[in-house]
Amino acid sequence: MKYQLTISIAIFSLIATHVPSMAEPTTLPTGSQFHSRWLQAQNQNNLVTFPEVELAIRQPSGFIKATAFYGFEQSTTNSSIVITKIPGSYSQVTGGFTRAGLATRGISLISKQNVKIENQSGLLLNVAQSAYGQKFRKWILVFGDEQNTRIVTATFPSENANKLGAQLKQVVLAVSLRTSSTAAVSSLPFTIAAVKGLSPVESATGVGKVAVFTKDGKIPTAAPTDPLFIVAPSLGAVPVLDQQSFATRRLSGYPITDTVVKSTNEIAIDNLTGWEIVADGRDRQTKVPLTIYQIVLYPKQGGYVLMTGIVGDKQAQIYLPKFKAMAITYRNAPN
Repeated sequence: MKYQLTISIAIFSLIATHVPSMAEPTTLPTGSQFHSRWLQAQNQNNLVTFPEVELAIRQPSGFIKATAFYGFEQSTTNSSIVITKIPGSYSQVTGGFTRAGLATRGISLISKQNVKIENQSGLLLNVAQSAYGQKFRKWILVFGDEQNTRIVTATFPSENANKLGAQLKQVVLAVSLRTSSTAAVSSLPFTIAAVKGLSPVESATGVGKVAVFTKDGKIPTAAPTDPLFIVAPSLGAVPVLDQQSFATRRLSGYPITDTVVKSTNEIAIDNLTGWEIVADGRDRQTKVPLTIYQIVLYPKQGGYVLMTGIVGDKQAQIYLPKFKAMAITYRNAPN
């Protein structure tokens, strides 16, 4: 039996509301010729292939290709389309896409329907969520087979639902598979060194611009107590005002119950300051005791870098030093 802790963390992180950095509105080039070319480029809706997730999707008008994740973003409306590939069966991944399951993540289910994407089973969900003091709507498309599941999440402010809702629904449903004989290599915006006993998961390339490490370099893990380490920059550069409080609240984002914080300390890595937290809890699926090691770093431009180590409590004495040894090797390396 495989345990879905890694997959659950990845799903929650990637369907959580992404708010792009608050950039200034795009300025039109001067001159009628340049203006005409700019408008033409904005309306081409080119088909863009993302080999990391083996999907092709049309670029919506007014959106640009994102650098922090696979997909597109529009900073002027705080909207995005995030696409990901999860190394897990469709039936297992969609098990938590219920009204009650989504509610535990602060997501309200509006509607859900069965769909088919290139003969693969799928679900299309319409949901609502609040983040950063703003209300958002989402179209979440989930489809796959017994080996892999793909998720396409279109997020847009509720106030722009009439303008963007129908358009982004069409974009999401028009996604198509694009397989490649060449293995995709993720271009991470950071570097981090593995330690003995934790190997990089190559199949996590499609999860996003994140790094995942397990005992044998595979996910899902064989047991919920097996060590797991994930490095995940935030999908946007939104300022975090109360950084210590945010780091503590972030513990609730894992599929872990009965969480008790054991220690909280300030930390600095690669000229970034943040908070290091050690906590105990229980795996939501099996109820076995776990130890959580979490570091949240805060870049000056906004957003955050989340590093999470999880292991069975009986192995914590061995792996907590390993988690920290890995964390302090983090170095920002922009694409």
